[in-house]
Amino acid sequence: MEGPLSKWTNMVHGWQYRWFKIENDTLLYYTSREKMLKGQQRGQIRLTGAVVGIDGENNSLFTITVEGKTFHMQGRDLRERNQWVRILENSIRASSGYAKNGSVGTTPAQHFKQKTEEANEFLKTLVDKVKELEQLKNGERIADEKKTIDSLIGASNNLTNNVKHAIIYLQMAQARLDPNMKTEKLMFTHPDLDEKPSSRAGTVSDSTQTSSHQSNTQSEKPLSGIQHLDHLKPQRAESYASSDEEEFYDADEELIDLDKFESEKSGQEAGDSEQRGDAAIMSSDEDGYDFGDSHEDFDEIYNNAEEHDIGNVQQEHGSVLMHLLSQVSVGMDLTKVTLPTFILERRSLLEMYADFFAHPDLFIATNGIDSPEKRMISVVRYYLNAFYAARKSGVAKKPYNAILGETFRCRYTVPNDSLSGKKTESGPWPGSDEKQLTFIAEQVSHHPPISAFYAEMPSEGISFNAHIYTKSSFLGLSIGVASIGEGVLTLHNYGDEQYTITFPSGYGRSIMSTPWFEFGGKVKVVCEKTGYYADIEFLTKPFFGGKPHRIQGTICKEGVKKPILTVRGEWNGTMYAKPQNGEEYVFVDVKSKPEVKKECVPVMQQGKRESRRLWRHVTAALLRNRIQTATTSKRFIEQRQRKEAKERQESGETWTPLLFDTTDKDGEWMYKQKLGVRKTL
Repeated sequence: MEGPLSKWTNMVHGWQYRWFKIENDTLLYYTSREKMLKGQQRGQIRLTGAVVGIDGENNSLFTITVEGKTFHMQGRDLRERNQWVRILENSIRASSGYAKNGSVGTTPAQHFKQKTEEANEFLKTLVDKVKELEQLKNGERIADEKKTIDSLIGASNNLTNNVKHAIIYLQMAQARLDPNMKTEKLMFTHPDLDEKPSSRAGTVSDSTQTSSHQSNTQSEKPLSGIQHLDHLKPQRAESYASSDEEEFYDADEELIDLDKFESEKSGQEAGDSEQRGDAAIMSSDEDGYDFGDSHEDFDEIYNNAEEHDIGNVQQEHGSVLMHLLSQVSVGMDLTKVTLPTFILERRSLLEMYADFFAHPDLFIATNGIDSPEKRMISVVRYYLNAFYAARKSGVAKKPYNAILGETFRCRYTVPNDSLSGKKTESGPWPGSDEKQLTFIAEQVSHHPPISAFYAEMPSEGISFNAHIYTKSSFLGLSIGVASIGEGVLTLHNYGDEQYTITFPSGYGRSIMSTPWFEFGGKVKVVCEKTGYYADIEFLTKPFFGGKPHRIQGTICKEGVKKPILTVRGEWNGTMYAKPQNGEEYVFVDVKSKPEVKKECVPVMQQGKRESRRLWRHVTAALLRNRIQTATTSKRFIEQRQRKEAKERQESGETWTPLLFDTTDKDGEWMYKQKLGVRKTL
């Protein structure tokens, strides 16, 4: 492919027209097409090991990063950018040796079979080369030459045996991926590869004859004897997608197991317990598995909210990174891809939404304000202050994906405010004081993933109802998460005055090195009743210098040309406001006071589908850096979800959320017992 693009050049610090051409594993560029025809090259970019990235907020920009250097390119529009990105990705995959698994329509099992056959062909070639060496030895040779050839033959035979055994293990793994494959057909096709029964290969072949029996005996040794193959399971062949709306299969992360790599380095063995763990996961029998955390205080673990940086991913988890790059393309939806366990933060997505209310005093501050203009300003102040509490660590980790029917509830007590003693009879947390802010969330859909949540303070006549569909995408050097949906803040004491709020996208940046997090995108806060609205933009860090985490926005009134207030600053620091006629002042300082600690029911008193109890084993293992245990516990949860989805499908049942209902408005979910609807407090 060839064509024009704009390239950012540091020499003139600006965009320059260049003519680009992909040739083998190199991207060549010239100052013009005429110079290309004359062979007058301006420069080149190696594509081997390179990574293509897109911005997510700009439809024409993309980057190529290789050997620590990043090149910035710009197409004329989205279509041209995407065309170049696709062609570059294909060239990079071909030159880097991690071409994407299979072609369109090829299942993982089919691709596995193809690679096993390729290994078998390599073995045939190897055996033929050994034969040629033996023929050389039989000719007239001096003693030193024969000794050298003998050494080569010995080394080649050892290599041949190792490859043969490896292929047997691959075929065993293939049999476990494909339950219909008969184990007695696990054999080599080369006539010269047969060995005597007493040889090692014969012993392994004998084991294949009994593999069917052994696979049904949980307590027996792993079939292959190789730890990194022992956890392959037949159902993972379906793991990339499902056409059924209820079923949801995650992509296969099991071939990359960092905890196991560390165990092998330290000489530890997985042994029978891992084999039994796989069988338990398949049966979703979590209660019968020992996670090694019976001594833990789960409530205290959840109180420890400190998160640590992932570190340099390429240095510490390079194999995971390469596996990810081999599975995805720029712009690909990651909804059905399971990212590695080490990037998880220790809370569910539903609990993260609860952290938006960690300053209950600001949430209720709008109540009691007579001016519609000042009420809008108060709502925007609360809104902008909420993000730091929810993403305080700044670490680019992701919360647990909430499973269908999962719930989370908590409550907050307003600082320096006394309780009334009057208890609620219904709502998010019955029995709470009417002057406490109570919160409830539920995962109402799994495909697509939609979370609904609701918060209220009855004494102040204020509530908030929201639904968010999280859609994640791979951007090359970043991962983007769009929060599709809206929230509605209702002031019941002002004739049900409502403020409709949208949410920014989140970005995990620099995934090739040390990841970090930022928000990006435009959001709105609108009150149709009063005519006031706010336009706010979360600015992503520019490609070329500039600060991250900045915001800018305006608060306006319909029919008025100039904004009544402009806002600027950093969402994780200090934000400033300037009235139309007045001096700029501090609007929000998110670090000026601590977040209020949320109150939850003790973990082991919660329902089995409440977030903290559901994810307790994962959370404890992550805190102790026991990545393999965290992964195992996560698989239990995922497998149970698949099992339940399959049972619903077979019985013709549909899932009905417990706490939220859909409304006439497309995609909206409403809490069933919200203020103003329920009859009791």
